[in-house]
Amino acid sequence: MKIAQISDLHIAAKGKTLGRAPMAENLARVVAHINTQKPALVLVSGDITQSATLPEARRAAAILAGLEMPYYLTPGNHDDRAVLWQVFGGGALPAREAAHSSYVVSTPQYKIIALDSTDPDARNGRICASRAAWLEAALGTAPCPTLIFMHHPPIKCAVEETDSPPLIGAGLLAEAVARHPEVEKIMCGHIHLMAHSWLAGRPVCSAPSIGMRLAWSPNGLTTSRYLLSPPAYLWHMHNSDGVLVSHEFTLDNPDGPFGFT
Repeated sequence: MKIAQISDLHIAAKGKTLGRAPMAENLARVVAHINTQKPALVLVSGDITQSATLPEARRAAAILAGLEMPYYLTPGNHDDRAVLWQVFGGGALPAREAAHSSYVVSTPQYKIIALDSTDPDARNGRICASRAAWLEAALGTAPCPTLIFMHHPPIKCAVEETDSPPLIGAGLLAEAVARHPEVEKIMCGHIHLMAHSWLAGRPVCSAPSIGMRLAWSPNGLTTSRYLLSPPAYLWHMHNSDGVLVSHEFTLDNPDGPFGFT
């Protein structure tokens, strides 16, 4: 099974995001590229909009409609659940819970769990007791190979502005995952960078943004900044041994390819 993951679209209602980043144009490029690669489905791991408005969500939906395969999304901290439901409900958001937009999609190879980690009072996300209980129930129903996708990383990624504070309730998520060995990977966004780590013995990967790379330093950041960058997204597939592998597609038009002789 092949899955494309895009994240942190930050689509503005018109023009460029923050006056500089051509995110709508970048999203159109990513959609066109994904169509040439033909994954089974696409996961959108949050921050579909820049300012949580209806016009932004509608603009994003109009571009995402160009995908030739199903896609599913989860909210980010720049989104509004009610707005996303109004635009995507019943399609890319096939279901929702009373207090959060979490749901399960069953495919021939995986159970895919969209876990809504957003909270209006927690910029870097929250897994509350009710969401942890919902996740435990979702995992316990017909156990099979499972992928979880969410917006906020459940681990610190050495990015100061998203680590301070980290995801609230990450321990509840870790406890649930530890009880369910069928969870193969946790996929997220939010930090605008590709990063890899572990939670309860399971791999965690974050996807790059489609054009706004977070400025960071191994020594920590004190100021929130971003860099304009080529559109990028993640590609998850099985290798010849049946192991799930993740790669990054970057649409930067490099020279080549060249042979080694």
